[in-house]
Amino acid sequence: MRLPDLAVLVRPHVLSFLAILLVAGCMTNPATGERQIAPLMSEEQEAQAGAAAHPKIVEAYGGVYGDEKLGAYVAGVTARIVKATNRPDGPYRVTVLDSPVVNAFALPGGYVYVTRGLMALVNDEAELAGVIGHEIGHVNARHSAQRQTAAMGTSLLGAVLGAVVGSDAVNQIVGLGGQGLLANYSREQEYEADMLGVRYLAKAGYDPYAAADFLQSMNAQEELRAQMRNAQYDASRNDWLASHPATPSRVAAARQYAGEAGSATGQLPRNGSAYLSAIDGMLYGDDPEEGLVRDREFIHPKLRFAFEAPQHFTVTNSARMVLVEGPEGTVAQFDGAKKADGVEIGQYLAAVWAKGVKVSEVERFKVNGMSAATATAKVGKYNGRLVAIEYAPDVVYRFLIGTLPQTGARYDSAIHALVTSFRKISAAEANVVKPMRIEIVQVGSGDTAETLGRRMVFSDHAAERFRVLNGLWPSGQPIKGQRVKLVVAR
Repeated sequence: MRLPDLAVLVRPHVLSFLAILLVAGCMTNPATGERQIAPLMSEEQEAQAGAAAHPKIVEAYGGVYGDEKLGAYVAGVTARIVKATNRPDGPYRVTVLDSPVVNAFALPGGYVYVTRGLMALVNDEAELAGVIGHEIGHVNARHSAQRQTAAMGTSLLGAVLGAVVGSDAVNQIVGLGGQGLLANYSREQEYEADMLGVRYLAKAGYDPYAAADFLQSMNAQEELRAQMRNAQYDASRNDWLASHPATPSRVAAARQYAGEAGSATGQLPRNGSAYLSAIDGMLYGDDPEEGLVRDREFIHPKLRFAFEAPQHFTVTNSARMVLVEGPEGTVAQFDGAKKADGVEIGQYLAAVWAKGVKVSEVERFKVNGMSAATATAKVGKYNGRLVAIEYAPDVVYRFLIGTLPQTGARYDSAIHALVTSFRKISAAEANVVKPMRIEIVQVGSGDTAETLGRRMVFSDHAAERFRVLNGLWPSGQPIKGQRVKLVVAR
């Protein structure tokens, strides 16, 4: 997480947005051969939109990961997949983003992104090629043009509401709500991109079943995250930030597409050893410059603060905010902002951060010696609580917390513990924080998921984390001589 600016990332000008809302005709999808409604953007507009958004995306995701060898390796995999597509001449531009979030996506104009967080979960070159092929499938089928149109509409909504009420809190709420609009819009297209990605895999000479295996790893990670939150995992239900179909359905469909590609499981290469060598030493989790998650604690050695989530809550960091998720849909968004020196913290909450939002009476209190203020508000379907903490005269840190009405006061004590855990840290404490990295080791005689898990930095769910990281979920064991991934601090 950086400090600040924490405003909405992309706010297209109203006239620019309206200019692309033209009457759509029909076209033959160039990737699938199916008839469909033509996208609202021309290819020239796609290229312009992608070029304009690219630097903003790179900034929002922490920049480009600065390992030139890894970047060259990913570029080589991409070139092999591109030759197997219906548009081998591109243009395509693939970027490895310096983000711990497991994500891959595409922008109009051929801009494709994979995060190092996703690469840590991938187990071989074929799986990575499947991810890239999936995103190129979005581009070639013109899905990205339609998604960009929807995203522009959502950002426009946030910009308009923000301008009307002048509220940063409104922009945050609208930004979260907008994810659901994109989820409904893109669900069918995800299956089509999966189909294209599997086709590209097989044509490029990779095992097409790799795509399904990586989807299974993503499903395993979500199942473990639910387990860590002490929540019942329902793979058929999309959560509040979901943007894809339920993963088990995609796994089954991807296996069907692979069977239709005409090769048996394991018949074509996966290039696992080459891939593991490429990511050996790669940064895992957060960059210390952006703060780090250690189990349930978030520590920012540069900005010199820390807080800890309660038991059964998980913490996810990004360049714009920290997301804390708990049982029964409980969620908290943490970020920071500048505050005018001399503005009292309660006044800041009511008149600056939540300006235009109907909040309860502001209450003042102390958090480890720092002045703080809190109020409640209705946030969509959530009962929301806003908390602002004055770290310095001109710096404030904020929790936007949501609980579902049916949970009542069940998580009040957990929320109180989260907020009151916020503290300043000393220079000495900050200096001992080391980044986490992927380390590739060979499984020895007597090694198990349990013993190898204990060699990692995690103090909880170590064996389970090891299994998810190495495609062994839920109960698999590594084989002697196999190369596996560990997460170590160095």
